[in-house]
Amino acid sequence: MTKNLLIIFSLFISTSGFACSCDWGGNFIKTAKKADLVLTVKVIEENFHLDNGKTFHSLEETINETLKTDYNGTAEYWQSVDLEVLSVIKGILNKRKIRLFGSFGGAVCRSGIRHLKKGKSYVIVPTLSKYSFDRFTNEKEDDYFMWGCSETSIEYKSKSDKVYGQIKGKSNRRKEIEYKYEKLIKRIT
Repeated sequence: MTKNLLIIFSLFISTSGFACSCDWGGNFIKTAKKADLVLTVKVIEENFHLDNGKTFHSLEETINETLKTDYNGTAEYWQSVDLEVLSVIKGILNKRKIRLFGSFGGAVCRSGIRHLKKGKSYVIVPTLSKYSFDRFTNEKEDDYFMWGCSETSIEYKSKSDKVYGQIKGKSNRRKEIEYKYEKLIKRIT
């Protein structure tokens, strides 16, 4: 048990050493207005990638694999989510599914994706991975990521047709609010 806790702790420490420094670029509406691509998506799978190229669908499997290999006190993994594209709000995309990579602690100026949960829907502002400063294990040029210096994702609640997150407001007054989905679309397109 102590060994598992040590590994979990080192996972959080080891992946946060490459942080990005930037000023906050704006709320979701400000970010989406400037973006080339804005999507409504549903998370269909969570993935954890090891440096050895193996991919797992749970953190527990990832840790177990790390224990089997030559564990040297630092276990690094990268997370991605597979997304079903529900709608293209802005831009052009000819895929029904995409893979979105994230980071921990702002590595290579990317947004984290831990908050994106399987089965939930979101409105996101993704960028093609070929434009990233660096790519992670198993990440391809035609995968996606989100920049970490502004609001690039908000939750979409389909039953109420509303979105929730840091949708509008200035940097010194950031707070999460609920907002009508149709009103959001009108504001960013």
